Amino acid sequence: MLLLSIILTRTKRVLICLKRVLVRALAATAVLTLILTAGMAIFSGHDSIGFRSVIVWMIVFFVGSWFLLFLFESFKYAGSVYHRYDEDIIGNAFTGMNKKSSMFEMGMEMFHQRYFGDALEMFTRIDSGSFSKTNEEQGVLSFYRGRCYDLMGWNPNAVNCYENAEKHGFHIPELPIFLARCHAENGNTSKALEMFKAIMDSDKKYSERMRVEIGRMYIKLNDGENALKWFNEAIDRHECYANALGGAAIAHTLLRDFKKGEEFYRMALLNNIDDPTGYSGYYKEIQAAVLLEAHNKDNP
Repeated sequence: MLLLSIILTRTKRVLICLKRVLVRALAATAVLTLILTAGMAIFSGHDSIGFRSVIVWMIVFFVGSWFLLFLFESFKYAGSVYHRYDEDIIGNAFTGMNKKSSMFEMGMEMFHQRYFGDALEMFTRIDSGSFSKTNEEQGVLSFYRGRCYDLMGWNPNAVNCYENAEKHGFHIPELPIFLARCHAENGNTSKALEMFKAIMDSDKKYSERMRVEIGRMYIKLNDGENALKWFNEAIDRHECYANALGGAAIAHTLLRDFKKGEEFYRMALLNNIDDPTGYSGYYKEIQAAVLLEAHNKDNP
């Protein structure tokens, strides 16, 4: 049964690839036939070419083009069975020889080329169209719509899509992290904090990143003391080390320990913190705001 399942799966992928390149093969055949007939008419000195010869050459061109394009399409998939991208995430969704599966593959191509707006439009067309979808397909589709919204900064829409994906049984270890970050960006810091703590307790794969994420949530809550506690734990464990140093610099600044803040700020830069330019601007803004607050408090 296992051997038969493997054979059927591979056969289906071959058929899918053949169908996907059919239009391109027909176009190539038309162009090559036109070039051939024009060339023969010019160089042979005859005004007309035998119909049978043209048909034979069209068949040769079509078979050759279809085969070469099929090989090129197959090589894109490497070890994957159905999907060129994210097969471990997509699974058995959108594996049919139908329009919605072709549209989904086009959307994935756009997504991985970072054309998130175009990808979102394609995914939305599938979602809002008359296509029938399995529960698994709806979950996958909602997830990728959420990723597009998330990466474009439309966090409220991303939350709705991520939650819809969860309702349809979709799950990957990264999904709660994406969802928590969107809640944080939406200003729902308490919800995000609760989710990050739950992830740290339940997900060994990503638990080492959560202390920094939790520290950032306390920064958003203007709680420098608790933020510093989590950042220090991350620093001691060398978890996301540069980002933990950067968070500690901001936490010290919130606590008006400016000397320590500058010390950790330099250490974060020396250890290649993510987006050093953006981080430096953020740190200086926090520092200026705290200095102004301290000045106003000391000079009422």
